Amino acid sequence: MSFNRFFRPVVLVGAGIGIGLIANSLLQKTEPVPARVSTNPAKSTARPGDEWTAPSSGFSSDFIKTAEVKTASIPDTFRISGKFAFDAEHLHLVSSRVAGRLDRIAVFEGAKVAAGQPLAYLYSPDWISAQKELQLAHNTYRTLQSAKQTDLAEDAKATEDAARNRILVLGGDRDDIARIENSGVIETHLPLRAPIAGTVTKRNMDPGAFLNVGDNFMTVSDTSHIWFVGNIYEQDYARIKAGQILQLEVPALPGRKFEGRVNFIGTTIDPVTHTLPVRCTVENSDGSLRPEVFALASVSLGTRDAIVVPKSAVISIRQDQYVIVKLSEKLFRRQKVTTDTLASNDQLAVLSGLSAGDRIVVEGASLISEAISAQ
Repeated sequence: MSFNRFFRPVVLVGAGIGIGLIANSLLQKTEPVPARVSTNPAKSTARPGDEWTAPSSGFSSDFIKTAEVKTASIPDTFRISGKFAFDAEHLHLVSSRVAGRLDRIAVFEGAKVAAGQPLAYLYSPDWISAQKELQLAHNTYRTLQSAKQTDLAEDAKATEDAARNRILVLGGDRDDIARIENSGVIETHLPLRAPIAGTVTKRNMDPGAFLNVGDNFMTVSDTSHIWFVGNIYEQDYARIKAGQILQLEVPALPGRKFEGRVNFIGTTIDPVTHTLPVRCTVENSDGSLRPEVFALASVSLGTRDAIVVPKSAVISIRQDQYVIVKLSEKLFRRQKVTTDTLASNDQLAVLSGLSAGDRIVVEGASLISEAISAQ
């Protein structure tokens, strides 16, 4: 047996023993040490502040006043937020029936116009050609009629009627026909007239623009009536019916009341907001209401019983509202509630958080709330 063959197993065995000793040493050093138990109990992580016990001294009940919670009959209403929009039933897009160049605009945004009033003037070779055709047809008919060419005159009359209709189709009116037939004057520009009386609310083109047939260059809206479009939450949509009256308040017009009757209820719930659109038409004869202005509508459904508390009893902390409930002579609890406004300016309806018979602090609630927050 050679020296190398003998030495190799010895080295391997020795290395294995060494590794085992080192590993055993490390395990002994890293053995967990039993945790030390603190003699002071940990402070609770629960929110301090729901209940508060008044101290035996330094606290005077003269600073607070309590009252028993009672129910009362209040109007059963729910509110709908929304905004105003143009009445689409009285909104017209003004377009050209013939191609041409928009040489002059007669009125601009904000102008009030009458039905048939010229809004712009269009230079169009087709308009000029149509006038000349009517002029020729009219003169031909008169000539043949004077010559008592009955058969030919009848054909000429039909041609004249067709030329008149073309003038009307292109946007002319009866006055244009009378002018062409009586004086023979050919106008180079076609007046583009307002289809309804109203206000110019939008203009899409400037002078010099080219219009194709059907191009919209202006919008005229009758603003004497305007739409209120609101959104109701899915839990309330079964309560809204067509024909119900909406009472509208507009923050931009404090003190003023508006009214409308529901004439449209959406058929599908919005998948994002989970609301349903409703609409009513509101009279706007003085033009004070504007599209995109926010409004708040209320729907009256009769009366219902609810807990009513003074506004002085309700404390607002961030986005939440609370009342102070008196549990005993010295013990108070800050209770979260959900409220709704009433027509009365000094009371609120409590929707959740209180029960009839509870005793709450109606004066001095903020003092106790501060003491609760400070403990």
